[in-house]
Amino acid sequence: MKIRTLLLIGITVLVFIGSPAAQAGSHHLGLVKAAAETPPLPEQPLIGQLIIKYHQPSMMQSVASVKRQMELLNSTVGVSLSYFRAMSGDAHVLRLPKAIPIEQAEAIAAQLATLPDIEYAEPDYWAFPASSDFIIPDDPLYNNQWHYFAPGSGNYGVNAPGGWEITTGSANVYIGVVDTGILNHADLVNRWTGGYDFISDPLVSNDGDGRDSDPHDSGDWTAANDCYYGSPASSSSWHGTHVAGTIAAASNNSLGVAGLNWVSKVVPVRVLGKCGGYSSDIIDGMRWAAGLPVSGVPSNSHPVKVMNLSLSGYGSCTAAYQNAINDIVNVGAVVVVAAGNSNTDANYYRPANCNNVITVAATTRNGSRAWYSNYGSRVEISAPGGETKVQANGVLSTLNTGTRSPASDTYDYYQGTSMAAPHVSGIVSLMYSLNPALTPAQVLQILQNTVTSFPTGSTCNTSNCGSGIVNAAQALTALQPSLELKYYLPFIPNN
Repeated sequence: MKIRTLLLIGITVLVFIGSPAAQAGSHHLGLVKAAAETPPLPEQPLIGQLIIKYHQPSMMQSVASVKRQMELLNSTVGVSLSYFRAMSGDAHVLRLPKAIPIEQAEAIAAQLATLPDIEYAEPDYWAFPASSDFIIPDDPLYNNQWHYFAPGSGNYGVNAPGGWEITTGSANVYIGVVDTGILNHADLVNRWTGGYDFISDPLVSNDGDGRDSDPHDSGDWTAANDCYYGSPASSSSWHGTHVAGTIAAASNNSLGVAGLNWVSKVVPVRVLGKCGGYSSDIIDGMRWAAGLPVSGVPSNSHPVKVMNLSLSGYGSCTAAYQNAINDIVNVGAVVVVAAGNSNTDANYYRPANCNNVITVAATTRNGSRAWYSNYGSRVEISAPGGETKVQANGVLSTLNTGTRSPASDTYDYYQGTSMAAPHVSGIVSLMYSLNPALTPAQVLQILQNTVTSFPTGSTCNTSNCGSGIVNAAQALTALQPSLELKYYLPFIPNN
C-alpha cells in the first residue's frame, strides 16, 4: 500500500495513509473424564473492596472490636484496609487503600482467610447486566474500530466499552486538537466548538489570509518542490478531522464511527497547513487553547483540559516549547504528544522530548510496537496507532474524499503515532469528566498504573514503549469514589 508522508516546515504530521501455541491438556489415568477447559478471564475493572465474614459475629460489633480487628487484619496483610460497612449475612465490607488488579485482591483475601477467626474473605467482585456486557454504540462502522475493543482475541484496543459504562463524557470538559483544523463532517456536527486559525503565513494557510477565527481546514496539499527542492506532491490529509473523530466523533447516532468521548466537545486549533507549520504558530495555538493570553487574538472562551498534539519535528525541546508547556500544565491542562514516526528514539523529536507532556508510542492490533513508531525513555505510554499494510488494521476515523479542497464525507484507516495520541487524549477527557479536580501529574500516574500490559512476544516493553497500552476502563475505574480510611460501623439496635 502506498504510504503518504506529509513533509512540514520544522514539524511533521504524524500519519501514514495508507502458529497458535499448543493447548496443554490434562492427562488422567484410567477412565476419568478430563475436566472442562477453564475459559479465559474477561477484562475486569480494578477491585477496591473486600468482603469478610467471621465465625462469630460479635468479633465486629463494637467500636473497640472493629478497631482491634482492623489492626490485626492490616498487620496480617501489610495493607491499610479500612472498615466500610456491614452487609447482610453477618459479613462486612472492607476497603483497600486503592483499587488494584483482581489477582492482587484475591491474594490479599487469601491471606485474610488464613486467620482462624475468619470464615471467609474474598474480593468484592464486579457484576454486569446480563443483557449486554458493556455499552456498545450503534454506529455501523464501530465493529471496524478494533482499537476501541477490550484486550483479547488478538485485539489490543483501549477497552473503551468498559470505560463507557462509567462515563461517556461531560459537557464541562473541552479537548484541544492542535492540528490542521477541522471539517464539517456529518459525524462531527455539534461535536466541536469555537476554535481559531493560528497560521500566520498565507502561503502555509492555503486559505488566502493569515490568522482568523475560522478553524476550518482548507487543505494542506502540496505540489512537487513546494516544501523544499525534491519534495513530492501530496494530497490534502484532513489530518485534524481524523484526529478529532477518534477523540469525539458523534457516537451512538447510527452513523459512521464512534468517538471515545460522546459528550465533551473539541476545540479545533489550526496550526498546520501546506508543508506543516511554524513552531511560533503552534506554541501560540497551544497557549490559547489552554486559556492563556496571546497577543492580537481574542481569548478562548472554552479553555481545554486536555490538548492533543499529533505533530513532531526533529530536534531538542526548545525553551519556547518548554516554557509554553510548563505554563499550560500550571493552569491544569494535560498535554498529550505523539512520539513521532521515524522508528528511532523519541528523545530526538520535539515536543515529544519536552518535559511535562505525555508522550505516546503506537502499537499494532496484536500489541507490538508499530514499525514506524518512535520509542525510548521519553515515551510514557502506548496506544493503538495501527498498521495499514492490512488496511483494516489501521485506525478508522472521519475523513474527506477531497484531494485538495474539501469534497465529500468519508471514513478511512490511517496509521501513525498521530492516531495513537488521540486515544490517550480521549481517555484523559473522560477522566476529567469524572473528576475535574485532577492534576496533570495525577492523570499520568493513573494512566500508567492502569495500563494493559504488553502481551508475551510483543516488540514493546516498559523500556521502549512506556508503561503499557492505555486502558480506558481501568483508568476510569481507578477514579471511582476515593477510598477514605475511615471506620463506618454497623448499626446495632438495642435489644
